[in-house]
Amino acid sequence: MRSAPHEVPKPFPQRLLVAGLLALLVSACATTGSNPPPAPAQARGEPAAGGEATGQAASPTPGSPRAELPPVDLDGRMLFGIVSSEIALQRGELRYAYTELMRLARETRDPRLARRATEVALGSRALPQALDAAALWHEISPGDPEAETSHASMLLIAGRYDEARPLLEHQLAASANPAGLLDQLGRMLAKGKDPGAGLDLLEALAKKIPADPSTTFNTELVLARSARDAGKAERAAAHARAALALRPDSEAAAVGIANALADGEGPSAHEGRAEAISLLDGFLARHEDANDARLARARALVAESRIEQARAGFEELLRHKPDSPDAHFALGALALDAERYAEARPHFERYLELAASDPEREPDLAYLNLARVAEGEHRYEDALAWLHKVKSPGQAGNAREREAFVLAHLDRVDEGMRLLEAMPLAGDEDRTRVVLAQAQILRDAHRYQQSFDLLEGALKDHPDDTSLLYESAMSAERLDRIEIMEKRLRRVLALAPEAAHAYNALGYTLADRNIRLQEAYDLIRRALTLAPDDGFIVDSLGWVQFRLGRLDAARESLQRAYRLKADPDVAAHLGEVLWALGDRAAARELLLDASRRDGESDTLRETLGRLKIQP
Repeated sequence: MRSAPHEVPKPFPQRLLVAGLLALLVSACATTGSNPPPAPAQARGEPAAGGEATGQAASPTPGSPRAELPPVDLDGRMLFGIVSSEIALQRGELRYAYTELMRLARETRDPRLARRATEVALGSRALPQALDAAALWHEISPGDPEAETSHASMLLIAGRYDEARPLLEHQLAASANPAGLLDQLGRMLAKGKDPGAGLDLLEALAKKIPADPSTTFNTELVLARSARDAGKAERAAAHARAALALRPDSEAAAVGIANALADGEGPSAHEGRAEAISLLDGFLARHEDANDARLARARALVAESRIEQARAGFEELLRHKPDSPDAHFALGALALDAERYAEARPHFERYLELAASDPEREPDLAYLNLARVAEGEHRYEDALAWLHKVKSPGQAGNAREREAFVLAHLDRVDEGMRLLEAMPLAGDEDRTRVVLAQAQILRDAHRYQQSFDLLEGALKDHPDDTSLLYESAMSAERLDRIEIMEKRLRRVLALAPEAAHAYNALGYTLADRNIRLQEAYDLIRRALTLAPDDGFIVDSLGWVQFRLGRLDAARESLQRAYRLKADPDVAAHLGEVLWALGDRAAARELLLDASRRDGESDTLRETLGRLKIQP
C-alpha cells in the first residue's frame, strides 16, 4: 500500500489558494455543453491587455502551448470537494486532500487540479503519489511543457529511466540550449538511485542532440562531469578528451581530463595521477593564468602524497588569485595535518570570510578544522564552541565524534564514550567508525586493555576489516603483545598491499625495540615509496637510521620529518639524534619548545627524563 502525504505544503496562504482555484474553475464551468466557448484570457491566467497575468493558479512556461480547459459543471458536490480539500490541507489532513484533488482531477480532466495534487504530494515528499499526479497532469495536458517536465522529473526520481527517456528526448529536441538541459539532467541524475544508469541515459540522450562544434563541445564537457560524478573515471576522461580535441585551449576540458585521471583507483591509479600532473604542467606552460588548472594540479599532487610540491602549488595559486577560497582551505588543511596550528588558523578564518558571500560553500568543514586547530593548541573549550556551530546533517556526525575526543582531553573520557554510543547508526560502516573512535580514545587514555578488548569484539563480526585490524594491532603493541601486532599488520598488508601505514607501523615498532633493524628499514622504505611526504613515515626512516648508527642521515631525515609534521614524537626523535651528535644546546631548545607546545606525548616525556632535561 502506498503511503499518504504526511506534511502540509505551504507555497502561499491557504485562503488565497481556495479563492484563486475557485475563481479559475468558475470561469471554466460556465457551460456544460460539448463545445463551450473559450474562457476569457484573464480567467485562464493568460496575459491581460496590460500585460499582467491575473488569477492565482500557476500557468505554464510563458509562450508555451496549453490544453483548452475542460467544460466543468461547478455543482455542489464539486464545490464541496474543492473547499474541503483545501481545508484539509490547512488542518494537515494530507491523505484526504490529495485523494480528493486526484478524484476531482480525474472527473473534470482539469489540469490545474492535477497540478495542485502534484504540489501537495511533492510538498510532503510523498514521491509515489507525486508521480501518479504528475502522470495524470501530463496525460490531461500533453502539450504543456511544464506538465511534461514534471512527469519526466518524477520518473527520474523513481529510477524509471526507460519511461522518462522519450519525454526527455522530446524536451531536448525543443530546447534552444540542449547542452544546458543535459547539464541540469546530469546534476539531478548524479543524486539518483543509480548514477551509472543515469550516465547511460545521458549518453543515449546526447546522441539525439544535433551535432555542431559548439553544442558537441559543451555536451562532451557535461558528460565528462556527469561520468566523474557517477564514479566512471575512464568514461569521464574519454568525454573530456573529446572536448579538448574540439578546443585544444579549453581549460575546462584539460581540467576534466586531469580530474578523471586523478580519480582512478587500483594498480593504475599512480600512473593516472602522474599523467594528470604532466598534462596540467604542459597546459600551464601555455596558459599561465589558468587557475583552475593550477588548482587541479595541486590537488593531484596531494592525491599522490607529494605534499611539499602540493603546498607550493596552492601557494602559487594564492599568488595568482589571493582570494581563492579553495587555496586558503587547502593550505589550512595541509598546515593542520602538519600540526602547524598557528599557520592553519588564518587560512580557515579567511576561507570563512570568503565563503560568507558564496551560498554554495558551506562553513561546516572550516568549523570542524578550526576545532581541530583549537584542540591542537589545547584550547578545548574553544574547540567545543567551534564544533557546536556545525549544523549540516552531513557533518553533524563528524562534529559529535570530534567532540568525544575533546571531552577525553578534558579528562571526561566516559562522557565522550557515552556521546559516541548515543550517535545514530545507519549500518555496519557507522558502527565500525564508532568502535574505532572509542578504541582510540581509550588508547589515548592509557586504557589499553579496554581498547584491545573492544576491537577484538568488533573483529569477531568483521575479521577482515583492515581498519579494525590496524587499530587492534596498535592496541596490542601498547600491551607489548608484539606477535599479535605483527600478525594483524601482515594481514592488513595481505588484504591491502598499498597500505603505507601498515608497513610503517610494523617497521617503526621493530626499530623502536631495536630488533630486526634491516627488516625494519626495508618495511619503512616500502612505506615511503607509497607516501613519500608523510611526516610520520619520514620520522620512522630517521629513527631506524639512528638505530643503525647512521646519525647524519638520521638527522637529515628527522629534520625533514619535523618540517612535514611538527609532532612532539618527531621532535623527541630529532632531539635524541641532535643530542647523540653532540649538539646538546639545539637538542635542549627543541625538546623544551616541543614540551611547551604539547607536553602530553609519552615519547617526549620519556626522552626528556632520560636526558635529564627539566621542562
